[in-house]
Amino acid sequence: MPEACFLCLDSSEFMRNGDQSPNRFIAVREAANLLAAAKMEANAENTVGFLTLGGNACTVYETLTRDVDRVMTTLTKTSIGGRQCHFSKGLLVACLALGHRTNPRAEKRIIAFVGTPLSEEDIELEKLAGRIRKENVAVDIVSVGVEKNAPRLEKFIDRVNSNGKSHFLRVPAKTSLIDCLMSSPIMMEFNDVGGMEGASQGFNIDPTADPELEMVLRMSLEEENQRRMAAASNQTSEGNAPGNIAPLSEGALRNLSEEEQLEHALRMSLEENRKTTAAASNGASEANVTGNIAPLSEGALRNLSEEEQLEHALRMSLEACAAQNAGQLENTETSLSAGDNFERELQMQLERLTNEQEHAQNEEEEQNQTQDPQNDVDKTDAEYRK
Repeated sequence: MPEACFLCLDSSEFMRNGDQSPNRFIAVREAANLLAAAKMEANAENTVGFLTLGGNACTVYETLTRDVDRVMTTLTKTSIGGRQCHFSKGLLVACLALGHRTNPRAEKRIIAFVGTPLSEEDIELEKLAGRIRKENVAVDIVSVGVEKNAPRLEKFIDRVNSNGKSHFLRVPAKTSLIDCLMSSPIMMEFNDVGGMEGASQGFNIDPTADPELEMVLRMSLEEENQRRMAAASNQTSEGNAPGNIAPLSEGALRNLSEEEQLEHALRMSLEENRKTTAAASNGASEANVTGNIAPLSEGALRNLSEEEQLEHALRMSLEACAAQNAGQLENTETSLSAGDNFERELQMQLERLTNEQEHAQNEEEEQNQTQDPQNDVDKTDAEYRK
């Protein structure tokens, strides 16, 4: 489902605090940069805009757009200013901007970073939550550093959250904002497959800083997940033989050290090579001596490479064609021999009928020739008398 997301960045003087490296505002700006790139990659129809909450009033820097480069460039132009965070006004402006989204099917979401003590009363936050919930807007709030804001903002999210799509994240002091954000539901919501979240969280890589490295890590992680799934399915179908290495879960892998992960990967690779060799030898022994190709089992086919699978399929196809051609040739020879026999029998019947007719004619002629000569004498006397 496409999503229209508006980022609200706290830019008041409290954001100069150094509990984040180098300060709160720079850390929030980097997190917003990461979120904008992630939202654009999650869906081709997603749009992102952002505003700042500091200064004399809220400032909208970018309306909803698909141009992530423009958003990132504009983020670098923001600066710290003002002693107050206009939290309520900023969220209302973001709701208004989301109401003018170009795609009416897109879900509306606000992600707000707050690192300044809130000036709003509890009753004001309650009314704001009811209004946002009425607008059907999901809200994610990241509280940075200010401990007394956490219970009030968490209560605010509880009132806004109508369908489980709103989240609250508290980032304690001296804790990396990027690390907390990458492991939170805010980022994991659109990384269910284990893409950017797995690559970035597992290796502490910023996708916007080195996208090529992030892509390689993502592909490697996906291949590892596919290999583990295939190994698990083979283990279920073939049973746990003595000496087989069971694949570890993703949580167990994360708890291992780098050397232990490397050792486990090598052991899994050796086990897979052993299974491939055993499957190939079993497939060779199952083939019969007449040259027929025995079909391989599903587990043996999975262990073959793509070229070996293609070669096996071609050989099976050629054998099937040869068998079909042999059957057609046998049927043709049978039909031809049957046709020859029928034609020969018909010819013999015709010859027999012809011989019978000739024999009957000969007998009739012989009977005519052997008739009594008295009849001829009587005919001659009758003619003389006339």
